Amino acid sequence: MKRQGFQFKQFFVEHKDCAMKVGTDSIMLGSWVTCPTCNNDIAPQQFLDIGTGSGLLAIMLAQKSPAHTCITGIDIDSDAIAQAKRNMANSPWSEKLIAQQTSLQSFQKREVDQKYRLIISNPPYFNSPISSEEKHTQKRVQARQTSELTHQSLLNNVAQLLADNGMFYCVLPSDVCEAFIEYANTIGLQLIKQLTVFSKPNTPALRELLAFGFEARALCTDSLTIYTENHQYSADYKALCKDYYLNF
Repeated sequence: MKRQGFQFKQFFVEHKDCAMKVGTDSIMLGSWVTCPTCNNDIAPQQFLDIGTGSGLLAIMLAQKSPAHTCITGIDIDSDAIAQAKRNMANSPWSEKLIAQQTSLQSFQKREVDQKYRLIISNPPYFNSPISSEEKHTQKRVQARQTSELTHQSLLNNVAQLLADNGMFYCVLPSDVCEAFIEYANTIGLQLIKQLTVFSKPNTPALRELLAFGFEARALCTDSLTIYTENHQYSADYKALCKDYYLNF
């Protein structure tokens, strides 16, 4: 039986049991992240993937991070966590990876003394209620709604879990990122890097890749277009994702 999933250069991700399938947003985000280096003489540095789904972002971090790293992926969906555990176990970096079924709020209450050097999330998008037409895709809608995890709740918990020198990376639709950035600033999270993503030339901005930290720095901004006018992947997109995409 053919596996349902996505083949990357160094690993395969199954996603048939996950509400959110492998998609461009997570691939871009995982490719864009810069992992901090660490000293192997100290305790492992801790990374956290919020809403891990299939475990894709956690596994992408495992590929690019130093050996002395522990990456925890959390999700409220039991089916997603079961899938993430299988994907993590089948990856070349299984010793770095942990998956836990829990809400972010419960996780933060348990981990009051643990600080994370890097936190990553492809968070919920939609604020609207579930329509009758969407009820057959309840899990997917739940994974993309902010009713279970509002953006303010996400940021509040991230601020509690992030190390003083840590970085928080996320991806959001361009039309909701302004309010997200403004609230982050009110709780001490400063925007450090921003990549504005366009689907094609001469189209409105589609996504924003954002990186926050507690330490104020000069903001670094850039842009990227995924497709050319001829509907081919752009050179910039290929360069960003070349360590992961099989055919790049």
